[in-house]
Amino acid sequence: MPNLPSVTSPLPRDLQMFVQRVREAIDGGGLDGLVTARQMVAAGIAAMANGTVAPTAAAPMIVAAASPPTGLAGSGALASVILTWASPTYLGHAYTEIWAATQTASQVSASEAPVISQAVLVGMTAGDSFSHTIGSAATRYYWVKNVNRNGTASSFNATNGIAVSTSGDPAYLMEVLSEAFGGASAAPFFQIDTATTINGVSVPAGTYMKAAFIHNASITNAMIGDAAVDSAKIANATIVDGDIASATITGAKIGSATITGANIANATITNANIDDATINVAKINTGTITDLSSLAVDAGTITAGVLKSSDNKFVIDLTNKTISIET
Repeated sequence: MPNLPSVTSPLPRDLQMFVQRVREAIDGGGLDGLVTARQMVAAGIAAMANGTVAPTAAAPMIVAAASPPTGLAGSGALASVILTWASPTYLGHAYTEIWAATQTASQVSASEAPVISQAVLVGMTAGDSFSHTIGSAATRYYWVKNVNRNGTASSFNATNGIAVSTSGDPAYLMEVLSEAFGGASAAPFFQIDTATTINGVSVPAGTYMKAAFIHNASITNAMIGDAAVDSAKIANATIVDGDIASATITGAKIGSATITGANIANATITNANIDDATINVAKINTGTITDLSSLAVDAGTITAGVLKSSDNKFVIDLTNKTISIET
């Protein structure tokens, strides 16, 4: 509908402005141009049925059978276990279940691992890592299984679980060593060359210090229960679980994120695929709208391809290509 004629009849100023805006939108092209029913049908995103334009049916989502996770690995910190596995590649993945078991007293005595029937569900995640808090000097055996969007689970990753242990509490181990080697006035540090048991407490090999001031240190592996860091420069970090009270992030690249609640003052989004969204107020500077079933435009509305002013004195029917003006 190019080159619409100008309206020469006298109209109130607000109606003149509305008519001019509509005329510019219809005559204009590019990202600011209106999309007609004919264009939507030609693009394959809508179809005509009994004189009514309706969106075409979306392609059905393919959900494949869930395959078992691979590459399960774990590492222990002071009180938590970090589990990782390979990202699933089958279509329709929903989440991964994490199962864990503890040795019974008889299994400990016999140096036997727990069996899979002892495992209980300890968590679920849509990602490929999981943090499980089990306390210091503790061991758990872990299994994982995948679940697809139909709720169907795969088998476990393996028959035997992987054992992951956390380290002992350093303060408690220092107390045990002090009591065993001279009481409270013992040396400020202890060197244990081989793992040992003192008064029923397992003490791993290592150097134990009450306090340390280190000007420059290269640390290959660190387990820190509680850290107060004034300034940190981390070249590469994998954070399984983070609670950040206040963060200023200059640039972020996020492969996959599940965000429960977000308050974003200003965002530039290059490409967004939103399956279902409820938007209370939207201000769109430049946009192409392919569905005109219900759209509010300034002082008028667009319903089923019919543009109306708020007082119904100006009506544009995009389907029948007619314009009516009531003076």
